Amino acid sequence: MRPDDAVAAGIESGAEFHSTMGVGDQATRTLDTKRTADETIGARVNVRAVLTGSDGVVKYDETVHNLVTDYGDDMVATRMVLDAVNIVTGMRLGNDSATAVAKNGAGAAMVTYISGSQEALDAIAGEATKGAGNGWRITFVCTWIAADVTDADIEEAVLTNETALTDVAGVAGNTVARVIFPSTIDKQAGDTLEVTWQVDFLGA
Repeated sequence: MRPDDAVAAGIESGAEFHSTMGVGDQATRTLDTKRTADETIGARVNVRAVLTGSDGVVKYDETVHNLVTDYGDDMVATRMVLDAVNIVTGMRLGNDSATAVAKNGAGAAMVTYISGSQEALDAIAGEATKGAGNGWRITFVCTWIAADVTDADIEEAVLTNETALTDVAGVAGNTVARVIFPSTIDKQAGDTLEVTWQVDFLGA
C-alpha cells in the first residue's frame, strides 16, 4: 500500500490506521503534517493589453499569463503582517522579449526600459469576490494615452510598487510581476494602450 493510500485508509478507519502506523500520536502528527502541507494560498495572474487607434479601432488585443516574482510573493505575504510594505503603484513598459520572465535574476525585472513609460495606476486597485468558494480578484489598470508613449516595439511590462514612481527601469526589489506580450505592440501617435493586470487569490 502506498503512503497516501495508508493515510486515506486511516481517515476511513481510525483503528486500522493506528495499527498501520504504529503509535497513535505518530499517526496524528502525520495527519496534521499532511493537512498543513495542503493548506495554501495561490495567486494566478493574467494580463490583457488593448491598443486602440485614434479612430476607435482596436489594433491589438491579447491576454497572456504572467509570472509573479519572488519579490511579489514576498510582498503579498509580508502585507498580511506588516502594513509598512508598499502597495502596487503602477506599471512600466519595455522592449526586450529575449530575456524570459523569471522568479528571480535578470528576468524578474524590466530588462530594456522605454523611457517615460512609467505610469501610475488609473485609480485605486479594485477588488471583488469571484463567488463563494472561488476566491477574490484584484484588478490593476494603467492607460497610456497618445501623449504618454510612442514606440513601435513594446514587448514587455512590469507591475511595480516603487514609491514614488520614477522614470527608471526599476529593480527586482520593487518588481511584483513581469510579462512578455505574445506579439509586439506598435503604439503610434494617437494610439491609446490600456494594460489590465488581474490577480486572482484562492486559498485551498
